Amino acid sequence: MCLSGSWMHEKTIVMKFNQYIWNLYKNSPEGKSAISAFSDRKEWIEEEQLFEKYNPKIKDSFNSEMICEILEDFWCYKVSEYEGIELNSLDDAGKLYEEIISTGLIIESEEVLKIGDFDRMLEYVPFLSMELNYLFSEYFFPYIYIDEFYQVTRLADYFEIELPPIPKKPDYKARCMYYWELCKVFYQFRTGNGLSPEELSAFMYDHAPNVLGDDDRKEMPKPSAAWFIGGPIKGYGTHWTTGFWQSNKDTKKGDILIHYETSPVSAITCLWRSQTDGIVDPFFHYYSNTYIGGRIEIPHITLKELKADEYFSDHPLVRKNFQGVNGWPVTGKDYAELMRMIESKGFDISVLPQIYAPSLPEGIVIKEEKDVEKKLLEPLLNEMGWYEHRDYVRQLPIHAGRGHRIFPDYALHYDNKPEEERAKVLIEAKCYMKNNQEVETAFLQAFSYAKLLLSSVIVLCDKECILVYENKDGFSRSHYKKYYWEDMKNSDLYNELRNILNI
Repeated sequence: MCLSGSWMHEKTIVMKFNQYIWNLYKNSPEGKSAISAFSDRKEWIEEEQLFEKYNPKIKDSFNSEMICEILEDFWCYKVSEYEGIELNSLDDAGKLYEEIISTGLIIESEEVLKIGDFDRMLEYVPFLSMELNYLFSEYFFPYIYIDEFYQVTRLADYFEIELPPIPKKPDYKARCMYYWELCKVFYQFRTGNGLSPEELSAFMYDHAPNVLGDDDRKEMPKPSAAWFIGGPIKGYGTHWTTGFWQSNKDTKKGDILIHYETSPVSAITCLWRSQTDGIVDPFFHYYSNTYIGGRIEIPHITLKELKADEYFSDHPLVRKNFQGVNGWPVTGKDYAELMRMIESKGFDISVLPQIYAPSLPEGIVIKEEKDVEKKLLEPLLNEMGWYEHRDYVRQLPIHAGRGHRIFPDYALHYDNKPEEERAKVLIEAKCYMKNNQEVETAFLQAFSYAKLLLSSVIVLCDKECILVYENKDGFSRSHYKKYYWEDMKNSDLYNELRNILNI
């Protein structure tokens, strides 16, 4: 159960925002320069430079001339029409934004965006946000995270900001309006911490990334699944080793991605590994994506060869000529048959990743959440030397708000001092978290408990695996260590996990 409500939200914001560190930054030459860049911009080229500086990957989709042209069009033919209007509240600003995105865009008698074309408007929301910020900075912030929504979640996790739920894929208007939902969240953050609009922008794009550090994607879990992705790679070159790609939202970090290059290649040409869990980006047209890397070239398996193959000739994706390829799930049988075709061309398939199929300890049958607790988790804790009532508490009642109680599954290393309750490790058990959305929901639930108990480690577990999140200057839903139950037979992994929990 996640805590909500304005009181708790504001309390959380102030608690995580370090005013001393912020003051050092904003009075430094770097801080003054960043704040000035957001406050004193006068030309579209200056705004384009902000996009390029804080999101260099934007060059994969837009060049400088295109960005300046889009910024100019939205200012001259849309936003500037509202100069002189006073906005006196968040409600006023929200209504204005909804009107702007709903009324299309006409440039010199040419209808560039039709009225109500929210699908196409999605692509332009970041550029519109820059112009709205220029005119009404009190309520709108520049959204520079094009194709990098994971950066928003990293920032939100670290500073304990509760993000609004992301709309469903087909609801394009709600996805456009999601920017306004973010505006309201960051307005509360800004005013709660006494930041000016320009300081908020410098904080988000210049200061916070330095606090958060690099996004570490090096540790690679075993592949839990394989997926097809597709599209041309030309233009990236053989030197291209990692990048953003459309994928299934349930892709896990480490999963195998089989790349089908579309016409004129029309062949499976390489394999990748997913560098992050799949993430839903409300402003990305195709909705879900991941970062891919670890490219392995294989002998080309052409569409013609697949159609002639006894197994793949009847495969639904092959019969569709790989239409809708991105994010198509690959079965274990599919992958084995693909390995057969690759090996038949003289390629050593031992160098290719294999889908990992975890197994439960012998004799264990899991049918419900209680089985995970009683047959897997508690025996492991006992084996590590920790016992109920002495080292951990089950269903610990925590006071929250006005006497409200919540009950985390397990509080390990619990300390009930008169002045505060603490549990160094917070554990939530589920029967089976079948997709990334269920993992994220469980994480946010545990995260709300961990904040109250000042926990240093969050553990999520189900019948398949154990996910461990460490508070290294803040929890992050994208940074975790993954163990399978059968890994506990490995002394190195067993002791590694015990050491993490024995804090």
